[in-house]
Amino acid sequence: MTQQDPAQPAVRAPRTRRLLAWLLDFTVILAIAALLGWLTFNRISAKLTGVPGLVGISTWQLVTSGGDLVGAGQGVGSSLWRSSVRAVWQGFAGLVVFAFAYRFASLALMGRTPGQALLALRVTGRRDGERPARATMATRAAAGTLVDVGWYALACCLLVGGAIGLSVLCWILAVAVFGLSALLALAGPRRSLSDRAAGTTVVSVFHLTTVWTRLSATVRRPTPDEEQPPLAPVA
Repeated sequence: MTQQDPAQPAVRAPRTRRLLAWLLDFTVILAIAALLGWLTFNRISAKLTGVPGLVGISTWQLVTSGGDLVGAGQGVGSSLWRSSVRAVWQGFAGLVVFAFAYRFASLALMGRTPGQALLALRVTGRRDGERPARATMATRAAAGTLVDVGWYALACCLLVGGAIGLSVLCWILAVAVFGLSALLALAGPRRSLSDRAAGTTVVSVFHLTTVWTRLSATVRRPTPDEEQPPLAPVA
């Protein structure tokens, strides 16, 4: 592949490459989510081991108990539950902050995420095709974070907080928003919800058609011997 000629119009990102780029970026976020989950689990487990009356109660039972724990002692169960819920909220908040920082930092520094860089894609302005300003990149990063992890994190926080009804509604909204954004990113002009919110688009950095044209021209180019005029016949 060769770099796209700046004089040529930008080519919108192919569906397969854009999907793979998103998967690469989302894998990084999932890895951080697993790390934060492990840290949160150990924080809550450490709280349980400090209360003899709660020996045998799992972390999940504690978080979903609503503070009603038998044998925890007067006021200890409710206080421990609130502390555990705050730990879960902090874990999800850390995930959302990381997801935003990961997107914004890479967009502001490189004009694309690491996944997009590996798949030869970049983010440009929809109207001028130029590299967007940092404020635009921040808007795109915030919208992408909300679509990918924001609504899900909020639904989980509502669930552990005891607001089951709101949690279910938030889950439905999260799935609907994610599905709509994926559909918009892979169909038509291929502009996701984050692209539409920020006024950006994802284009291909490499133009394969240009590569094929140049290779064909190189193959068909006559050799120096072929370019010489035929010799006049000897009298």
